[in-house]
Formats: sequence, C-alpha cells, structure tokens
Amino acid sequence: MKTQKWIKWGVGLCMVVFASGLCTRVAWAVGTASGTTISNLATLSYSVGGVGQPSIGSSPTGNMVGAGTATTFLVDNKVLVTVAEVSASYTNVVPGQTQAVLTFTVTNSGNTVQDYALLSTHQVGGADPFGGTDNFDATAVSVFVDVNGNGTYESATDTATFVDELPATNPLNATSTRTVFIVANIPSSQVNNDISAIRLTATTSNGGGASVLGATTTETAGADTDTVVDVVFADVAGDIDALRDGKHSDTDAYRLQTAVISVTKTSAVLCDPFNLTTNPKSIPGAYRKYTVTIANAAGAGASATLTTISDTLDANTLMDPDLVTGAGATCATTPESAAGSGFRVNYAGTRAGFPKYFTTTSSADGVDLAAPVVTATMTTVMPVEAGYGAGELKAGESVTLIFNVVIQ
Repeated sequence: MKTQKWIKWGVGLCMVVFASGLCTRVAWAVGTASGTTISNLATLSYSVGGVGQPSIGSSPTGNMVGAGTATTFLVDNKVLVTVAEVSASYTNVVPGQTQAVLTFTVTNSGNTVQDYALLSTHQVGGADPFGGTDNFDATAVSVFVDVNGNGTYESATDTATFVDELPATNPLNATSTRTVFIVANIPSSQVNNDISAIRLTATTSNGGGASVLGATTTETAGADTDTVVDVVFADVAGDIDALRDGKHSDTDAYRLQTAVISVTKTSAVLCDPFNLTTNPKSIPGAYRKYTVTIANAAGAGASATLTTISDTLDANTLMDPDLVTGAGATCATTPESAAGSGFRVNYAGTRAGFPKYFTTTSSADGVDLAAPVVTATMTTVMPVEAGYGAGELKAGESVTLIFNVVIQ
C-alpha cells in the first residue's frame, strides 16, 4: 500500500511541476531512452572511537577517501515493433480496381528512435484473418508510408517506402506510430467474394540518419557491457515472423464485393396468320416475343449501374411497333398498351412505376429503334429515385425488356 501511495504521489507531483521542467523521470522510468547514462554515488558517514570521520564516497573500483566516483551504466536498446492492420475487416474492392489500399500501423514501443524496412508478401491460400480463404493475388503491390499523417493514401504525397526516424514510445510522444499503406491492383477477371490476403512485415533498422534507411538492427550477443548500448529484441511473434526477431507482421485482405450480372434472352412464338394464338408456328407473318432479362444475383456484394443494352435484329425479322398481344381476328389487331408503344420494361424489385411502355420512334424516353438496332439507355429507363441511383440494379433484382418481331 505504501508503494502504491508513493507512485500516486510521484505522478501527481509530476503533473504539478511539469510546466517548470522539474519533472523528468518520476513516473516514466520504464521509457528511459537508450544511451541515457544512469549515474549514482553512495556516501558513507562513520566514526571511530566516537570521533566523526570524513565521509567516503563510493567508486566502481572501491574508494577509501574523498568524494569518490559515481557508478554509471548506459541504458540499452529495447527493440519492440508492432504492426497492426487498421480496419479489423476486409477491404472491399471491385474487379479491375487500381490502387486499392490496405492500411496498417507500425508502432515503436521500444526506447530508441528506429527506422523500419517494410515488406509486403502474398498469403498463399489458407484462411485469411477474417474467416475467408485466400484464392488470388493482387497485382502491382507496393508499400508506402503516410507522409503527412492524415491517414489517407495520396499517390503524389505518400511516396516514402520505409519508416524513417520513428521516435520511441513515451506518454508525451504522439508520433511513435506511423500509418503504412499497401497499394495494389485487382485483376478484372476476379469475381464476387474472391479474397487476396497480404502481409506487411516491418523489420527494425538503425535510426540516426534522416531520409536514409539504416542498417538492419542486430541483437547483442553475450553479457551486458555497461559502457555500450546493447540491443535486446522484445517483440512478440507476428503472423509470419518469430518471437524476438526484431520484426513484426500482420495480415489484411481484399475481398471482391461486386455485382453478379446475368443477361438472358428468350423467344416464344406469339401468333401466326393461320393458327392465330392456338399452337402458332414460326412461319412468315408470325409474331415472336423477345424477353431480355438483366439480373443481379441475390448473393451479389454490390449494385450494378447499367448504362445501355443493345440488340441487333435479324435481317429476316421486322420490329412490331405496337407490341401486339396476338389476340383478335388477326395477329396485329390489339396493342398491349397503345399504338406506337412497342417496348415494355418490367422491374423485379422495389423501384416504382413499373411496368413502363416506351415508343419505337423516339429515343427521348430511353428506348429506341434505329433499325435494325434496338437500344435501351438504362440510366433513363431507371432514373434516380429514393434509394436508387440512375441505372442502379441492386442485388437480388432484375429488369426485363420485352418487344415483338414479325418473321418476314
């Protein structure tokens, strides 16, 4: 209990007298910088035959008279580096993305200013840190340090490739951690839920030369030397490095979260001039209905933004301008909606206002026939509305374009 009270008193005193510069190492001795000289001297008072004698100061070799010489030693270098990925989850990417960023921190928890060499390595298969399985390698992988400390990768600014002169940790020092980015490209061939896990390893190097990566720090072998700054590795084992090796590593992972798009086109005979709608056949004069469906799978990781879809009609068919139903005395008597509205668009999802009909004579409404090509501008067909961007097709939803042709 007395010891606890003394510590509390020392900390309180440090807070009170800090402004005057009197508090130096009352509370923070654990963070004493390497190379610091620890010096003290013992003084003996004694008497002989009741007569006081001159005090004797100690010395490392023994002293018999006078003030003596202080006993000193140098504080050694405790090397303790920690690498940690920041997000605690996947970094979601899409096929073909460039300069995708994984973010880590490198922390110097030792007592010496250090440099750190940085190395990225692919995990080759196996479980990633977040429960998935690595199954591809990102490309053009590079490692950069956050130069301006804003936590965001900026290609024109963050060009340093090693951690330079990172101060040691102490309670008054906020710069003992640097942010480091792994930057890579995602192959366009990857699909939803593919995973690329990458490790960052920081290796301790000697500090002391600004803008120059120092030599790799080595641990001191053998006994302690009081007059030399010895080196002790104090790091824990990382993901791919050993206990007390002057290194540390951690793993992060890219995960593809993208749309899973399918395009399906089906055709069915609607009516012919002789059988009408009773078992019609695909003879000249018959009408066939085309149905083109664009779907984003329910398990997709992202919406898709549809731009345009085009369909070139076969030369042996002509567009039905009215989208007839096939009912009536002849196949062509009854438009599904209105004469000239030759296209219908259905939406399976929560968008409003569907089905919608579009003309074959104007592109202003988003669907157009410029014979023989049918083109639908999906950002117009599916405009911005509550919860949706223009052309947005969410996971689990589909949009269908329907029109008829007449066999020549």
